[in-house]
Amino acid sequence: MKSNGVRTWQEICSEKREKRNNAIPLAWRIPNMETSTAKTNLLEVPSLSGILTENEIHITTDYDAVGIVEAIRERLFTAEAVTTAFCKRAAIAQQLTNCLSEIFFEEAIENAQALDKMRLEHPDRPLGPFHGLPISLKDSFKLQGKDSTIGMTYFVDKPAERDSPLITIIKSLGAIVYCKTNVPQTMMTADSDNNVFGRTLNPNNKTLTAGGSTGGEGSLIRLSGSVLGVGTDIAGSIRIPSAANGIYGFKPSSQIIPYAGQQSPVAPGTVGITPSAGPMATSMRSCQYFIKTIVAADPTIFDSSVLNIPWLGNTLSRSRPLRIGLITDDDLHTPSPPMRRALQEAVEKLTTAGQTIVPIRLPNVAENMGLTLDLFTLDGSKFTMNLVESTGEPWVPSVVRQGLTAAPAKSLEDYFRLNHQRNMAIAEFHELWLTNQLDVILTLPAPHTAVPFDQWDVVTYTALYNLYDCPACVIPVGHVSPRDVKDELFRYGEEDKRTYELYTGPEDYAGAPTSIQLVGRKQRDEELANIAVLVDGILNPSGAA
Repeated sequence: MKSNGVRTWQEICSEKREKRNNAIPLAWRIPNMETSTAKTNLLEVPSLSGILTENEIHITTDYDAVGIVEAIRERLFTAEAVTTAFCKRAAIAQQLTNCLSEIFFEEAIENAQALDKMRLEHPDRPLGPFHGLPISLKDSFKLQGKDSTIGMTYFVDKPAERDSPLITIIKSLGAIVYCKTNVPQTMMTADSDNNVFGRTLNPNNKTLTAGGSTGGEGSLIRLSGSVLGVGTDIAGSIRIPSAANGIYGFKPSSQIIPYAGQQSPVAPGTVGITPSAGPMATSMRSCQYFIKTIVAADPTIFDSSVLNIPWLGNTLSRSRPLRIGLITDDDLHTPSPPMRRALQEAVEKLTTAGQTIVPIRLPNVAENMGLTLDLFTLDGSKFTMNLVESTGEPWVPSVVRQGLTAAPAKSLEDYFRLNHQRNMAIAEFHELWLTNQLDVILTLPAPHTAVPFDQWDVVTYTALYNLYDCPACVIPVGHVSPRDVKDELFRYGEEDKRTYELYTGPEDYAGAPTSIQLVGRKQRDEELANIAVLVDGILNPSGAA
């Protein structure tokens, strides 16, 4: 403690971590941690830890979110049994990968018991669509009485006064909220590392990043510590960790799912790229179910910024094949061998299934990416910098690497110009859809798989679709293979070479997932969700990537 009684940033963070760690019951602590975590791949540890019963392993690994809801409805499991199973597995995931920020397992189990009691006392009362389903949350969502630190010392010990509107909705529909998950300092990088809680690891290969900014969710879901979580996305923050960890993620168009009431690192009232909230899950149909359920709950009642766009219940027409626009790369960064192979195999499967592939290229990629970065830093990141520097905490390497804190502030004239440029870019992208008569776009979520710590600085493959405000989702399709040998086939100059050479061969990247990304037209989220379920069935016919 400082002599003037003010805690240092180190003391604040240490006390916060200790409080979180003490929320894990002693009976749920992994025995022989060094032996359990000796391997690079951690996926088998939860089931072998001896902490979970056979039934808890069954609950957490054999059902997706839709299956869990159905099983509780059919009385195969109680809400308490399901919640306890996921709390225990989340505790294991935290010990393995440092994926959690806030833990309230005891409170969650009590809420599940109350649901079971209510059902017993009122057996004829209709159940909510999320009845008994445990849902995890990105740290930025506010929960009354709990912190949303978003990886910044400044926000420690500043509990929220009320729930974010989306949390009010999911609780009213029967969901059990049991934990919040780790993010990067400022939430503006693709590495979930901060001074408050430290770095989240990738359970597929702990030497690689878990992605960001919703990296804690990605790691937790991959370890089956959750079957459905909620993240946010302004440049790829749902899709990047989904791809890095090998799970499903869906970024809706903005203002479809309630986003209000978030803890934010930017000044209130800042209007640049509009963020969106959306699901991350173990199946695409779970993502679809989440979006459908929230839209059906009339979220405009809870969040005045949400658009009144109903879920129409439309189904895909099978009278003609889908016209799928294929973008093989962003004209700036060459896909690495495993990602190039994954996209090629996806195209082959879709073609064999009778779908029509239409090669296309995005217009003005470099200019539009520069525009996107300018819209991220309208105030020169001064508000964010002041928050971080007020406590004396240092910047983590991935934030420094992004360069957002070095960007100049924009004038009012700059702001007008940037908005005009964005409108022109959106119109040009819209024309691309019409000219090619596309139903959906198929591309990659990144030019590479998960990479070593603090090296993910290419967000072109995701951020452009935030600029265009289109829905986009990630589907896992496999893993790095021994066939994915290192080569020198990069095409776009020195920056491309540096990124391409991050891939050092299948040995170093063993277990790293491969994924594809689907993009839909603005505010046609239901259509994209339907297409994504169909495409997932073609690419992953066995139900697992």
